[in-house]
Amino acid sequence: MLRCELLYTGQVSPTRSAGPFDHLIGAILALCYVGALVATAPDLAMSRDESFYAYAAERYGAWFELLAKDPSAALERRALDHGWEYNHEHPPLMKTLFAWSWLAQKHWKPFPSDGTAIRFPAMALSGLFLWLLYVFGLRARGRTVGLFAAFAFALMPRVFYHAHLDCFDMPIAFMLTLVTYAYWRSLSSGRWVVITGLVYGLALSTKHNAWILPLVLLVHWVWMRVAARGEALPRPARLPWWLLSMAALGVPLFVASWPWLWHDTWARWKWYASFHLHHVHYSMEYLGTTYWKPPMPISYPWVMTLFTVPLVTLVLALLGVVLLAPEWLPAPILRGLRLAPRFDSRQTAVLWLGTLLTPLVVISLPSTPIFGGTKHWFPAYPFVALFAGVGFERVLDACKRWNPLGPAWADGAVAVGAFVAVLAAPLVETAHAHPFGLSYYTPIAGGIPGAASLGMNRQFWGFTQGSLAPWFRDHLPNGGTVWICDATSWSWEMMQRDGLVPNNIRASSNLASADYAIVHHEQHFAEVDNQIWVAFGTVAPVHVLTYDGVPIVSVYENPRHHAAREAAAPRP
Repeated sequence: MLRCELLYTGQVSPTRSAGPFDHLIGAILALCYVGALVATAPDLAMSRDESFYAYAAERYGAWFELLAKDPSAALERRALDHGWEYNHEHPPLMKTLFAWSWLAQKHWKPFPSDGTAIRFPAMALSGLFLWLLYVFGLRARGRTVGLFAAFAFALMPRVFYHAHLDCFDMPIAFMLTLVTYAYWRSLSSGRWVVITGLVYGLALSTKHNAWILPLVLLVHWVWMRVAARGEALPRPARLPWWLLSMAALGVPLFVASWPWLWHDTWARWKWYASFHLHHVHYSMEYLGTTYWKPPMPISYPWVMTLFTVPLVTLVLALLGVVLLAPEWLPAPILRGLRLAPRFDSRQTAVLWLGTLLTPLVVISLPSTPIFGGTKHWFPAYPFVALFAGVGFERVLDACKRWNPLGPAWADGAVAVGAFVAVLAAPLVETAHAHPFGLSYYTPIAGGIPGAASLGMNRQFWGFTQGSLAPWFRDHLPNGGTVWICDATSWSWEMMQRDGLVPNNIRASSNLASADYAIVHHEQHFAEVDNQIWVAFGTVAPVHVLTYDGVPIVSVYENPRHHAAREAAAPRP
């Protein structure tokens, strides 16, 4: 269905509605993506950060069980702090959902494994993300734009990896996109003013990235007001009611969702804010140098985006930005380019461009703490995908004009063929990246071999230990110990709970006495190789896990274990 919206130029622009059929398409996209994530999750061992959140979820779960059993005891300060204080540097929403999913697994076993149970809420939000992108693109630009945006986002290899995890990076990207969509709808609907405040509260309760979004939206709203040039705006857009809603509804919802804040609210809020304003720095290799304190090179997020997002998606996104230039470039520049301005009452192209650029610019700032990779600017990628949808629509229109099949009924075949042709490379790249999602680089970087030669980071979080599980089962049939480098004992325990390694193969905190030791290949772990050489008296690994020929994890065997294994071997 189409309804018409008066533009400031006096022209009429179609604004599309999403009907039941469109929501059915969105639901199918979501279900298929979640199915793919659940099916491929066993290939990915729990990463370091995931293990912290899984432990927090189990603590939350125990509190919810106490709440159901004895509400008055659960609401005492001591019980609240015991249940909610662990990992209080991050807000509670996703850990609450992880806890509920874990409780479902504990009591009813609906999931194939404990790891999948704890991860499932983030997988579900990743599926809903595609539904949201489809509807946003459809309402703003049409069904083709929305559908292509959903596929383009789903088929970003690093997005696909992170979509599996019980972490906050995909959920906060979803929440920020949802708030942006709700704000966009609120510019013409009073009902959506209220929804904007509520979903902003959920975003605040997901991750601290939400703090900056009101400023981004305020810049857009001011731009929109200036662009109106005195013309009458719809009543909801005349004043920033959405901002009032964020403050009046979002902030209280955030506090209400986090029992840790129910006592000493102001002091605890200040601690939480200070933690992120003065965040610790991680080690990150970039172009041959490991950075562990600011400033990180300004080029880092831009080059990493170029090196990790499929090139066809980036090219189409750039085309989309150019095609929408008459809607976002100032009029004097457009006149110089001999382009006629096109005014959209909600300045949608400006909104998309602002929300795309902001995460990349923030990470580029010299004062920004050094974080762990592309996940920290994921909120930009949905809008990359939407612009790519605009670019693809223009390509598709050109294909239809040059349709060699002739009849108009063949346009459908041309559209399907164009979708398949354009998305084939991202699909192949995403499939090839699994289960080494954080090691993946696009062909423009020379793939993972080229990226290794350039000195790019190969991985982090220690999740690649999961790919060694079959090797350890074969080489420790009677059990033993493994020193696990960048992984955690909790992540190893989840591998045991999920049946990837037996319980008699244990994680060891003592390198010198372990039967085997592993090294996750990151530049700042080079010293670990040396420590193993000294402790084991050998420089030769017994096994090297590779991805496209590039070492990812090396395994060393303790000579003492080797001698014992040789002595126990049957004699011919």
